[in-house]
Amino acid sequence: MEQRIYDAALSLFCELGYKQTTLSDIAAEADVSTRTLYNYFPTKESILRKFGRENITELKVFASSLPTDMPLKDKVLETMVHDYKQMFGLFDVSYILHTARDDSGMFNRFELENIMIVESLYCMLFKREQLKHGIEPNDMVALCSSVVVGLYRNCTDLYRFRRKGVLDEKSLRQFYLSHLDVVWDSLEESLLSQPKGSSKLFSADKHLFGQL
Repeated sequence: MEQRIYDAALSLFCELGYKQTTLSDIAAEADVSTRTLYNYFPTKESILRKFGRENITELKVFASSLPTDMPLKDKVLETMVHDYKQMFGLFDVSYILHTARDDSGMFNRFELENIMIVESLYCMLFKREQLKHGIEPNDMVALCSSVVVGLYRNCTDLYRFRRKGVLDEKSLRQFYLSHLDVVWDSLEESLLSQPKGSSKLFSADKHLFGQL
């Protein structure tokens, strides 16, 4: 039932826009009573948040499943491509989010939360890489994650504008890679350089590695 209501809501958000869609519209589309709808989604924002949570959870599973021996840049690149396909492969998520903008600041909060969660995903990849090189995870993982997420968001907007929403996975991967190549050497050097003042390498113990 929850999935049925959720699917109906996304369909209407794409058709009518987020702000123009009412909870009554969603109940009618899902062929349920408004009372039943409220049991699962008391507000439209709760539906939007479910969408964000599900996408992030799936992306984390994908990133965690990448082979441990895959080069770090390839892991970042594949995560970017998967994120794009997940967000824009089926329907125009940007339209839903654009029509969710209002004076309440809800959209800004939603976007900021998603950015921070995605940054934590890249932090996971970067921490694992530091441990693999005998480096104790440090502040560089957060800085490098911010750089990668900023690059991803900028490239995504440019690609979607130039391709008019048409997805060509090969060209998408190459587009991300061409921009990632510009910053990668500096980013990787910063990430894997031993912090100043630290002469003792961190021993990558298997238990800690398994918890990240």
